[in-house]
Amino acid sequence: MPVYRYLAKNLKGETLDGEYETVSLDALEQMLRSKGYFLVKSSVKGGEFTLAGMYGKINAKDIAVFCRQFAVILNSGITILEAIGILKDQASKRRMKEILEDVYSELQKGRMLSEAIVPYDDLFPEFMKNMIRVGEASGTLDTILNQLADYYEHDFKIRRKVKSAMTYPAILAVLTVAVVTLLMVAVLPMFSDMLSGMGGTLPGITVFLMAVSRFMADNILLLAAVVIIAVILFSYYIRTDNGRLWFDGLKLRLPIVKNTVLKTVTARFARSMSILLKSGIPIVNAMKIMKDLIGNRAVEKRFAEATSEIKEGKGIAGPIKRLGIFPPLLIHMIVVGENTGELDEMLSRTAGFFDEEVEEAIEKTVSLIEPAMIIIMAAVIGVIILSVMLPMVSIMEHVQ
Repeated sequence: MPVYRYLAKNLKGETLDGEYETVSLDALEQMLRSKGYFLVKSSVKGGEFTLAGMYGKINAKDIAVFCRQFAVILNSGITILEAIGILKDQASKRRMKEILEDVYSELQKGRMLSEAIVPYDDLFPEFMKNMIRVGEASGTLDTILNQLADYYEHDFKIRRKVKSAMTYPAILAVLTVAVVTLLMVAVLPMFSDMLSGMGGTLPGITVFLMAVSRFMADNILLLAAVVIIAVILFSYYIRTDNGRLWFDGLKLRLPIVKNTVLKTVTARFARSMSILLKSGIPIVNAMKIMKDLIGNRAVEKRFAEATSEIKEGKGIAGPIKRLGIFPPLLIHMIVVGENTGELDEMLSRTAGFFDEEVEEAIEKTVSLIEPAMIIIMAAVIGVIILSVMLPMVSIMEHVQ
């Protein structure tokens, strides 16, 4: 297991440093939190420098760590300018360091933090910008930064769990394609000449697969180029506005992933809305911000309708229900929250419930995908083998 060097602080400003052997950075953070400390800085002993760490893209985990460190430093009585100065000096990723240096320079000129961070969407997403603006205005920036850290930590864990869960099915899919290609291009042609030389009538499936095999063998480079170009074009298309809208809509219709996507969207909506309302942002403004936080363009597109109704004073439960996306439990909790005046608290509890539902849904989805992929792989390979074996058995019986 890796050994982590760490520096941590508590809300009183007291520091704690040392080394700790554990399976992951998450485990280190959990250990420190149990003692009332937040991680400020860490490195793997003997492995501080990595190209991925230095040049990698800023992700939700980096944003979470930044928010947590920023909150701890501010809570110690240090000014925003000094805090950004400390954070830029210890930033490990080049892009983050560049951004914080620019922000530090703008702060020195007398600009507000919420103004200085506007151009930098990769470190300061729109949700975070709005929250920092509220935190500056209300004098609760450290509290809001801790809420943001919780939000982005959870977002990162869910994304990582999804990626981890889909790794094995993806490997199976690649392995299936590789094995089928090898059988069609290298193995089947050898049997094709042998079966043709034996004479007799070949089954239709054998004739078809041999024709496909010859085509693949003769045009393997062309087919490889077509596949690569198709993948590149598809990847580009789903990054466009229309492409992402189509792809996100498809995810809401596919039976295998639909349930997981809807629960993820529900959990994200409940958590984000809860944080926004707790920060004192009006419901209409919160709904406008939420439109860019859902993570699914097909759902986000419908939010404009709900926002218009809420502007007319119809409350939030009815418009959200009419979207036809969210489960009855969320609608019920919103109604209770509106009636009791504790909407932010009800949404926070709902988010916690659906967090567990998301994890169960991911596990269930993977438990369905894995055997399905194995069955498909076995069926395809089985058909290819049978297409060779059936005529051979038939010819042998004819000879006898």
